[in-house]
Amino acid sequence: MNKLKTLVALLAVFACGNIYAQTDAFYSEVKGFMADNRSEYDKIVSSYFAGENLSPDEYTMLYYGYTFTDAYNPDYVSHKADSLINLKKYEDAYNALQSELKRDPTSLQTLFDLMNMADVLGKEKESAVYQNNYLNLVKAIFLACGDGLSAENAIKVNQVTDEIQILSTYFRAVSIVSKELSPDFVDKVSFKDSSGKVNTVFFDFSRYMAVAK
Repeated sequence: MNKLKTLVALLAVFACGNIYAQTDAFYSEVKGFMADNRSEYDKIVSSYFAGENLSPDEYTMLYYGYTFTDAYNPDYVSHKADSLINLKKYEDAYNALQSELKRDPTSLQTLFDLMNMADVLGKEKESAVYQNNYLNLVKAIFLACGDGLSAENAIKVNQVTDEIQILSTYFRAVSIVSKELSPDFVDKVSFKDSSGKVNTVFFDFSRYMAVAK
């Protein structure tokens, strides 16, 4: 079973908790935490990279707290690893991806790529760690949202690649039918799933847009 199928199977049991109904209230809470407890956030990051177990709340704060750090750049894109993979320099590509993860520990795309590259290099233990972090960050995203099936319960994401990952692994999207961004930065995505059915899901890009614009 490949990584995408494995993640789809594991994510199939997740359900959104709808803990935070209002986006503004949610991000105000995160901002307040980061302002008053930055040292606690730094400890979470250190524990994360040390391979220690984090609680669901800590994964949630890791993911959304990152957007209130100076490192957060929602439009940042690097193709260094892709170029190295094309040259079949897999160890170099793996190292480049690890550097990318240090820059942004919350990127689902980077974690997904690291899983695959670790498999290519026979690093099974490392691949399992990246998969575990991927799954726990997706859980964190769902803990902070509704079910994504309405604009009011849109799934809050840090960047476009996180939307793509969630569409692929959780919603089993195989192609995008249409996308429409509302004035309040909710992305309405219609997609075709693996069974051929067309579905619609909503993503909240308000934090992304607040920093990007």
